[in-house]
Amino acid sequence: MIRIVCKKGNNIYTLSVSTAVTEDVGTVEVYGIRIMGECCKAEIKDISEDYYYVKHLFDLIVEEELYPEHLRDVAEDYLCGSFPKIIPLRAASQSCIA
Repeated sequence: MIRIVCKKGNNIYTLSVSTAVTEDVGTVEVYGIRIMGECCKAEIKDISEDYYYVKHLFDLIVEEELYPEHLRDVAEDYLCGSFPKIIPLRAASQSCIA
């Protein structure tokens, strides 16, 4: 099970994996992101089945110290292609706990 936790500023960022059931494929692993701030938290459990796609979004969110209240809007923009097409590096160096 993949789980990455980063603390930056006053926020704790988590990239996690869970199981979802789809009509086409059946049971699949999906990746999501949670942000816990001082006064609120936000979570999207099923962003995509593509780990590297979600990891790239996670890295951007941590780098920019995104607040929980903006997670849904940023994830929607990312999924709609509003971000530049960048191939994520598989070996990113960050001070995170895996």
